[in-house]
Amino acid sequence: MRRDGSPSDLRAGLAAGRRELALYLAAGVLYVAIGVSFPEFMFSWVVAAAFLVVCVVVVPAVVRRLGSRERA
Repeated sequence: MRRDGSPSDLRAGLAAGRRELALYLAAGVLYVAIGVSFPEFMFSWVVAAAFLVVCVVVVPAVVRRLGSRERA
């Protein structure tokens, strides 16, 4: 990892990009599935934005924290 936070080699950069793409795709699929099942839940763009933040930022942070706690 470089001082500016970017990956030090191409392989690490591609892996990070794939993980981020997978998170966004999973959030999109889950959002559509919930929208089909419960249409009244997904009417607001505020709900959509909050859902995206939770799926892409909060859940991975919680998973990382729980994973590091198990290793310690």
